[in-house]
Amino acid sequence: MVTKTQLSSRFKQVFYNTGVGIMIVDKDRNLIEVNPKFCETLGYTKEELIGNSAKMIHISNKTYLEFGEKAFSQVRKNKTVNLEWPFEKKNGEKVWFRIAGDPVPGQEEVLWTIVDITQRVEAQEKIEQLASKLSKYLSPQVYESIFYGKKNVKIEAYRKKLTVFFSDIKGFTELTDRLEPEVLSSLINNYLNEMSKIALKYGGTIDKFVGDAILIFFGDPETKGEKKDARACVLMALEMRQRMEYLRKIWEDQGITAPLRIRIGINTGFCNVGNFGSEDRLDYTIIGGQVNLASRLESNATAEQILISHETYALIKEKIVCEKGQEIKVKGIVHKVQTYEVIGTQQQLINKNKLLKENYEGFSLSVDLNRSKKEQVLESLKKAIREIQKGRNLIT
Repeated sequence: MVTKTQLSSRFKQVFYNTGVGIMIVDKDRNLIEVNPKFCETLGYTKEELIGNSAKMIHISNKTYLEFGEKAFSQVRKNKTVNLEWPFEKKNGEKVWFRIAGDPVPGQEEVLWTIVDITQRVEAQEKIEQLASKLSKYLSPQVYESIFYGKKNVKIEAYRKKLTVFFSDIKGFTELTDRLEPEVLSSLINNYLNEMSKIALKYGGTIDKFVGDAILIFFGDPETKGEKKDARACVLMALEMRQRMEYLRKIWEDQGITAPLRIRIGINTGFCNVGNFGSEDRLDYTIIGGQVNLASRLESNATAEQILISHETYALIKEKIVCEKGQEIKVKGIVHKVQTYEVIGTQQQLINKNKLLKENYEGFSLSVDLNRSKKEQVLESLKKAIREIQKGRNLIT
């Protein structure tokens, strides 16, 4: 035992006069020696500590057991341990130590050195709490880019091909005049929360909320490529539209009988993206004609309609079924803009038995029962059958 061992005068001098707290525990984790700095840090006298279990300085039995697994048992196996751990002072205050352990040569004992790091840990916790609050005002991708040093916080912008999404609730303005402020706040926050979850699921950068309107874009600060970005945006829009069915049922139970339905516009093109504003107040956002086009598509859409431009359609047509719509005139664009209405994914339509697809060598068939003219399809199939029969007769 250390208490029975003749310590050298040099060791005693270091042990009792060092500015680092030191405790020595036996194999049962009982305190058998402590130095003045250790007692001062925890607020105990030496007599109150010696002979007692080290459990008395842990904040709970749970942390005492966890420390035994992560630290004490490792040191006894001659493994290096250096970690940060919470302890409890005599007055009940929580204190953080950087604690390192070494086995005592020739004894079943462990010498632990401690350094009080409470101020640093508390300061770090305050910074993390503040950062967490600030993150609520930024899109997760933007937050990570700034806090991990990927982006500079200064006025700068660049051109990049993005897929831009606009949506709003049709008839929402009229509804606001009839609802109490508390009910309106609950409704809009519930709506924006559900839409935001879906946007983050698909990797969209949430630019801003303006009342019931939402602006989201894909392609910056992170991109998966033009096609995947556009497809993710449209899939997001489809899920948002589907989610509205669930929300309408909730709102009906709350007495909101107006059938709230969203309309969506999506466009793909080159935009100016980056930090805009003053030296004191910056806004990470997008601007440009392609952004305006997405907004115009949204305003031209009817309730429950997802209206996209030809540029977006060209990127998603392999996987998503769309119906060609009207051409619209947009301010600032000389030619008329061709629109397409998103119907759903090919798989969704197949599941609903509204899309017939067969593909193998020498044969390809695709019939959309939603859009195709049934009589014309039948005539085409009859013609194909007649030609096939002629071919068989020639062979035979």
